Amino acid sequence: MKSLPITIDSVRKAYGSYVALDDVSLDIRAGEFLTLLGPSGSGKTTLLMALAGFVRPDSGKLLLGDRDITR
Repeated sequence: MKSLPITIDSVRKAYGSYVALDDVSLDIRAGEFLTLLGPSGSGKTTLLMALAGFVRPDSGKLLLGDRDITR
């Protein structure tokens, strides 16, 4: 299976007044291994849930290769 690059472009997600992700942008190259590290409540799980399709970002884009997987 061929790996594809992932682009996270200005992603924002809020739960009520709590902003879990605020203008997050990141490029992950094909085949690259990435670790997310941060304190509790910093948005790590929210970002992974958005990439997996379980959470819809309020704004921004998620791309898998050239394919928009945001919605």
